[in-house]
Amino acid sequence: MHLNLHKKAYKKVLLIANGYEPYHNDISHLAESVHYIDPYSQDKNYIQSLEIFKKYLEDNNLDCESTKIIYGSGLEDKIDIQEHLDNEFSIAGNSFSKYRYLSNIYNLDKAIFNKKISLPETSKSYHYKFLSKKHNSSGGLHVGNNMFSKNMYYQKYLPGKTYSISFIANGEYSKILGLNQLFLVKDNIKFPFLHAGAMNLGLSEANIEFPKNFISRICNLYQIKGYCSIDFKIIDNRIFILDFNPRLSSSYRLYTRKYENLMYHHLGLINNEVNMISEQFYAYIILYAKKDLVISDSINELENISDKPIIGDSIKKDMPLFTINLHSNRKDDLLSKIKNRIICAMKIIDCYNTDLEYE
Repeated sequence: MHLNLHKKAYKKVLLIANGYEPYHNDISHLAESVHYIDPYSQDKNYIQSLEIFKKYLEDNNLDCESTKIIYGSGLEDKIDIQEHLDNEFSIAGNSFSKYRYLSNIYNLDKAIFNKKISLPETSKSYHYKFLSKKHNSSGGLHVGNNMFSKNMYYQKYLPGKTYSISFIANGEYSKILGLNQLFLVKDNIKFPFLHAGAMNLGLSEANIEFPKNFISRICNLYQIKGYCSIDFKIIDNRIFILDFNPRLSSSYRLYTRKYENLMYHHLGLINNEVNMISEQFYAYIILYAKKDLVISDSINELENISDKPIIGDSIKKDMPLFTINLHSNRKDDLLSKIKNRIICAMKIIDCYNTDLEYE
C-alpha cells in the first residue's frame, strides 16, 4: 500500500496511553482530529469504568465508523473496555484479545524456544527468590514481592541488566529496529521495578546476539502487526524472555527519531522498507516524584523534556514528573549525558534517582 503522506488517513483517532506525547506528535499528521486518554496527565479518569468510557466516546462523537483506536497502555485491568473496543472499533496493530493472550509469555508456543532462548522459571506460590508479577501490566507497576494478591504469578528473579529488542511487523514481514538497555527507578521501596527509561545500544552490540529467527517465527505464528518490543535478560549466554509487548511501548520514542514514518508503519498505512534516517543513539529518562509536590517555575530550567507538567500542578508521590530526552553520536557519551542530566534535575526537583548500573 502506498499512501499520500500529505493526506489525512483517518477522520478521528483515539489514542489511549500513559504518557501520550510521543505518539500524539506523530498521530497529529494522520487524522483530522486526535483525542487522547492519558490517566497520568488528565485530572479525570475516563477509563475508570466502561460506563464512564462510553460517556466519553459519546460526548466526543467518537463513533465506530469514523474512529481509529491506537493503544499504548492504560487498559491493563480494563477487560470490559478492551472487549468493547475489540467488538465495536478498528484497532491499530493487534487486537486487545491477542494482546491479552500474548502478554502472558507462558502462553507462547513452546516450539519457538530452544536452549539459547527460553522463559524464566515460575512458582505457584510466594518464594523469596521470585518476583510477583501481573499479566498484561506495563511500566513495572505490578512487579515486586506481593505475597497476597490473587492476580499475581511468581517469576524467578534474574540479576543483571535488562534489555529489550524493538521491531515492526505486518503479519508476515518483520524488521528489527534495534536493541535497548532498560533502566529502573532507584531506591523506591514501594515500586522497586518502575520503568525509568531506556537507551539505544545499536544492532551490533557486543555480547548480545538475539536470534533474529525468533522474531520472525513469533510474528508469523501469531500474525503480529505494528510496533512491538520484547524485554529480556542474558544469563550465562542464554536469553530469558521477561515480557512481550505486542503494542506501542515507551521505547517507541527512541525509534520514531531513528526511522522515517514509523507510525505509518505501525498503522499499516505503508508497507515499503522501514528507512533509517539517523544513526545517532537516543535515550529517555522518566523521573518520578519522591514526595507529594507542586510544580514550580524552576522546571523551566530543564531542557529537552517532554510530558511536562504545568506550573502549579500537584504531583503525587511515585507519579511520573516528566521525561528527559537525549541523543549523541556515541553510546558512551550518551550515558555520560544521562548521568549529568539526572543530577541537574535532582537539584531542581525532589525526584528519585535512576539505576543506570547493575551488579
